Amino acid sequence: MNSLIRILVFFLLIVVNQSLILASTRIEEKIQQILLLTKSDSAKIRLLLDLSKEYDGQPTEAMLVARSALEVAENNNFYFIKGKIHEEIAIAYRRLGDYSRAIESSFKALEIYEKSDSLRIVAHLQLQIGSHFTAENNYPKAITYISQALKTFQQRKDTANVVLAMINLGETYRLDGNADSAAILFKQCLELNQKLKNDYVEMVKGYARGNLGMVYGTQNKEDEAIELLKSAMEILGEMNDYYSASVYQSELAQIYIRQGQKEQGEELLRDALQTAEREKLKEQIRDISKDLSRFYEETGRFQDALELRKQYEVYHDSLVNIENVRKTEQLESQYWLDRKDADIRILEVENQSKRRTVTVLSVSAFILLVLLSILYRLQILRKRAYKKVAEQKDIIEKREKEKALLLKELNHRVKNNLQMVSSMFSLQAAQFKGEPAADALVAARRRIDALMLIHQKLYREDVDTHIRLADYIKELVDNLVYGFGKEADLHLDLSSAKLYIDLAIPLGIIINELLTNSLKYASGESKLRIDVALKEENDKLRLIIADNGPGIPEGFDFRKSRSLGMKLVHSLIRQLQGELTQTNDNGCRWELLMSSDKLQN
Repeated sequence: MNSLIRILVFFLLIVVNQSLILASTRIEEKIQQILLLTKSDSAKIRLLLDLSKEYDGQPTEAMLVARSALEVAENNNFYFIKGKIHEEIAIAYRRLGDYSRAIESSFKALEIYEKSDSLRIVAHLQLQIGSHFTAENNYPKAITYISQALKTFQQRKDTANVVLAMINLGETYRLDGNADSAAILFKQCLELNQKLKNDYVEMVKGYARGNLGMVYGTQNKEDEAIELLKSAMEILGEMNDYYSASVYQSELAQIYIRQGQKEQGEELLRDALQTAEREKLKEQIRDISKDLSRFYEETGRFQDALELRKQYEVYHDSLVNIENVRKTEQLESQYWLDRKDADIRILEVENQSKRRTVTVLSVSAFILLVLLSILYRLQILRKRAYKKVAEQKDIIEKREKEKALLLKELNHRVKNNLQMVSSMFSLQAAQFKGEPAADALVAARRRIDALMLIHQKLYREDVDTHIRLADYIKELVDNLVYGFGKEADLHLDLSSAKLYIDLAIPLGIIINELLTNSLKYASGESKLRIDVALKEENDKLRLIIADNGPGIPEGFDFRKSRSLGMKLVHSLIRQLQGELTQTNDNGCRWELLMSSDKLQN
């Protein structure tokens, strides 16, 4: 398999080299045609520079033309025009990703321009050099040169270039971690940009707002960041700058997730991923896939997280390979530039270039083989990690089943013990029949029954620690009415919410006490009617218990009542952090209002 890989790599490199040879031959013919024209050398240089601009998307060819123009300029000592040629060479190197040589060429141009009186041109070169250093991640030097350019533009009151310099300087500060300075520059940039009337106003506004939003995101100014990022996305989306729009949309999604708006954050990340996939933005596909994978892992959606993690790794590996190809292309482009010079001079230099080609091919093949070996090793380690995760998942599922079984058995035993206590109270009450103690024992038994009903439902239904309130309240009311032996017209309007057991227990005892009062005291000429309603209102849970009896005597305050039942209700209301009110409205009406943050829908 390794032999096959070596053959494929070697074949691919040969194909790339042949393509470069053909391209070089064609561009050299055009250069020779210009050089053979019966025109002045200054005219030939202008034609060569125009030809270089025609190869704007082909940096290697543009480099060949610019170097030819440089030779003509040096032979004639065209000093100032050499600065312009060095600028073109710097741009070509920048597009090839060779930032060191781009900086070197820009400095050669700067050295020439500084001897002129044109401060504007010098400032443009300083801005260019600063952007090279930013691309090379050398932020201190980038800040130095961009700041010099900004100062010059400000002195000349060149607002259009001041805005561009501010954008570059602000972005460099942001990348360097100096959020405060970046924020100041982006704000100033936006203010100045409003005064301009050129084709770049909206573009500058979009970038400045988006970058300022990213800065605010790191400064916990999340509301301002959201507004700015949305505005930038809208502006750049209309300009079809999908790359920048997806970057800002991804940043906006992260802010929503940090604020707890996970659904909105997920939707934005999904939409940004679709845009990146549609526009084939590999870097954004990689980064957004990673963010979504981490989000799904944190929210327990491990299958989705795994799929996106795989997509992230595919694009990550692809971009690593692209970076390696880019580096190889830099070496090969430099080789063909040297090859062109060798063709113009002597065959000996040409032979030397061929030897250099062999070295480049060997090094490139070796680098590719090393990368393939690393990728193969990473694949093996990834498979082992997935296997280990699967094993741990099986262990966790087994333990969850064991825990569920133990919890179910525990609820069963608690229910049985409560039933035994209830029976003991019933037997004791029978012995004290006709005495006041019997009523107290019966009341205590009903409270025990309310507790027993909770654990009975937990045992019968599932092992969850939440109670379906509608079923529980209906059964509790039916048991109480049956226990009192009264005929009552029951009207139930109950929410389908579920409540945590620790809160269902005090709520059940409160319902028991209030219904017991209605069944004992709400007697009149008409048939007894009892209404029980449970409703969810925004973030509150409202319980209403009403009857058609005579109501509570005027001036009665259940919080000061000496009744054991009312004392118990008052204590449990505090435990629930709720609020209980009582009114007489064609009978007695109790309303309990409590927070619904413990509900499970």
